[in-house]
Amino acid sequence: MTTETAMSDLNNPICLPTAALALAAALLAPAHAIAAPACAAASPDAQVLAAKTWLTTAVYEGDDRSTNQVERYPGVVGISLWDACSNRYEYFDPATGRSRSQQGGAGWFFFTGDRQYQHTVSDNGTQLRRKMEVIHPTEFTYSRQVPKDMREGQPLVTIHVVHTPYTGAFQVQPSAGMGPK
Repeated sequence: MTTETAMSDLNNPICLPTAALALAAALLAPAHAIAAPACAAASPDAQVLAAKTWLTTAVYEGDDRSTNQVERYPGVVGISLWDACSNRYEYFDPATGRSRSQQGGAGWFFFTGDRQYQHTVSDNGTQLRRKMEVIHPTEFTYSRQVPKDMREGQPLVTIHVVHTPYTGAFQVQPSAGMGPK
């Protein structure tokens, strides 16, 4: 309700309490609180993710950070958008720029209170827990356990997945449900 609506509703006795409360809230709230975006309360990590479009640039297996294994783990490689307001994410194919939402590449995310883990729940119900290693404006890195080479039946290995801000040619656009970028 806007201040103008609240003022015009003062003539309606049924709306008087609601209008009076809205007017009081508008007058008493500091200016920065009124202008603040709805997601201002989002976690700092969610805000960092939402500020950029990200590209997977490296995948390291185990403790070996000398060899980029990105070609062996194509299932974790992509372009990603994150929305701190809706806590939604969406992944895109880095070769075509097309959304992977129909293949489970969109859903919800949250960070644990201790900021050590990020959980994603895809729209098809697949859940992942990722250990956060680095999250700042120039790098987003997590680790998780997967079957070696992403092949069923292989022993589990820890992969470290590195993302940097995307600067490629695709203008990826979020699907419905994601807020504006």
